[in-house]
Amino acid sequence: MTDPAIHIEGIEQKPFHLTPGDDAAFESLASTIMTFQSEANPVYRRLEGFTYLPVEAFKMTPIAAFDTALAERVFVSSGTGSQVRSRHYVRKVSLYERSVLAGYDLAITQRFGWSDRDPVILAHLPAYAEESSLVYMVLTLINRRGAPGSGFFLDDREGLASAIEGARERSHPILLFGAAFGLLDLLEEREWPLPPGSVVIETGGMKTHRREVKRSALHHVLRKGFAVPASHVVSEYGMCELMSQCYTDEKGIFRTPPWMRFEVLDPVDGATPLPVGEEGVLALLDLANIYTVSAILTADRAREVDGGFTIHGRLSSSELRGCNFLIDGSPPGT
Repeated sequence: MTDPAIHIEGIEQKPFHLTPGDDAAFESLASTIMTFQSEANPVYRRLEGFTYLPVEAFKMTPIAAFDTALAERVFVSSGTGSQVRSRHYVRKVSLYERSVLAGYDLAITQRFGWSDRDPVILAHLPAYAEESSLVYMVLTLINRRGAPGSGFFLDDREGLASAIEGARERSHPILLFGAAFGLLDLLEEREWPLPPGSVVIETGGMKTHRREVKRSALHHVLRKGFAVPASHVVSEYGMCELMSQCYTDEKGIFRTPPWMRFEVLDPVDGATPLPVGEEGVLALLDLANIYTVSAILTADRAREVDGGFTIHGRLSSSELRGCNFLIDGSPPGT
């Protein structure tokens, strides 16, 4: 089958050349990409005027603007038991890696004054499968930005202790990536003081098998348990269905990279923007998502704050049904 995406290849790198605040360039590129997607992606084409595709659609049917047989990788969302999992068909893995690295360099490398290969990158992501986009993201960072000694340690506590001591001896900071519940379980055993300049990035998963933890309480535990200052505890926001990630700044506010935009919308209709500070559903426009759908309506509650956003949990099941009428065509209340 002929690849219908072949004519869009010339703009693959353009999202990463956008600069913050250049709205005209962003909107021009977004128009080009979304026009292509509305023509080549049959699911997105059916939205008929709505901008954002509900993320739940990725659980129901392949979402792609190309022949999915050509996908270089398929990311699968986390899930347990019989839960239906999302599938994201990635046309070009190199595009995903470019987005991961560019976003990380802007949000983390520059913020902490690091150079390539400065930190020892360690990852603790229990229960995440190999086909998870998060696992691939961290592997990319380990391979391309991590100093010697970087890697996954999971349940190897001796390996973790050895990696921390080795980084300390070589005067390397550690960048510790971890799911919230995994980091909490780790710190229940003992404290793990990291070398000076180290950073902890929690990747969400605020509900553990025992309890739900607020982000502020989680960060307090992480600061104490890993002996890092508050400014060195960062949250990462990403999804199987996206190609890009957001990181929190020094104020705990999520910031999008220059090739992403966000809106907070009314969850009843999934289309009406809400005033700044009002809680609604988070919508994201990710221009690195060229070959699937750039405009995605998440299942997360959010508020716009100071030009960024904060996350306040998941939508309720009734709110999800309200948003998902965009998929099945039945207006809320019918």
